[in-house]
Amino acid sequence: MAQEVMREKIKTLLIGDKHTPTEISRILDVDRGTVYRVKKRLQTNMTLKHKRGGGRPNLLGNSIKYTATQFIKSDPETSVRKLTTRITKTKKLTVSKSTVHLTLQKLKYSKPFPVQIPLLSEKNRLFRIEWAQKNKFKLWCRAVFADEASFWLNRGKVRMWTKSGKKRSQKTTKHSPKIHIWAAFSSFGTFPLCIFRQNLDAQFFVKILEWHLLSQAEAFHGNRWFLVQDNDPKHRSKLAQQWISEKMPNNVFQWPSQSPDLNPIENLFGWLKNQVVKQHAKSLAELEKCIQTIWDSLTPEFLEHYWKSMKRRCQMVAENDGNKIKY
Repeated sequence: MAQEVMREKIKTLLIGDKHTPTEISRILDVDRGTVYRVKKRLQTNMTLKHKRGGGRPNLLGNSIKYTATQFIKSDPETSVRKLTTRITKTKKLTVSKSTVHLTLQKLKYSKPFPVQIPLLSEKNRLFRIEWAQKNKFKLWCRAVFADEASFWLNRGKVRMWTKSGKKRSQKTTKHSPKIHIWAAFSSFGTFPLCIFRQNLDAQFFVKILEWHLLSQAEAFHGNRWFLVQDNDPKHRSKLAQQWISEKMPNNVFQWPSQSPDLNPIENLFGWLKNQVVKQHAKSLAELEKCIQTIWDSLTPEFLEHYWKSMKRRCQMVAENDGNKIKY
């Protein structure tokens, strides 16, 4: 764009032969050869716009591009070197790795790390279908969604603006201090948050249920509620199951294994972590206070779209043949 503007300025000064190329070169502080090239174009009625299509023609024609695409589809992990070798052998054509790499870029191919998704067993996939179809119209307004999450003092990877050629560094510790939380919410709002630093075992988990879950659930819902939690070993421990069968036998709800994508509290934790990072806590005490403050600010209106998403999640699982969903 800047070159086209300069050529137009040169053209304006050339019209009428009021200035010589040398004078124009001095006026615009541009190379005299550039002025002569513009003048030559005007004399031959050529456009001043940059002529496209110049340079060496692309060695990789459409048929070879198609072949490269097929190789990538059959082996997504292949390297540019291996791909170049296969094209050379298949098409009897000498081509460089850089040419293949540039061609792939023009075809909009990149090679990021794939998202790691835990393998879903066939048994659990089939159960997810059955579970989703059965619970699509369940009264999710009575559900109490609960789980644990960890928060690190180190903010982790963040993006920073910097000028080209310069690098920024971020000091980190090898083992960043962290705290854990047990949290729960329902259509009525949030439950008392439990913040702790020790490892969670079955005995401590039972105390959490007793101190933070049961009384609040009954205050919100009476006895018309059910607990939604995953099948973590601590949740399924003999001690926990015994306490649940004695204290809340009518509030148990079967949850499919390997299904964090179904529990809206995982999405709430993701949002919460993003908010906590923005506060730049300098100590674990600050981190705890920050988490507690944000959690206490959540309203039933804010939480509504989380628990109401359960119907749509069930529909998506059924439509996706029991496989993982992006939610």
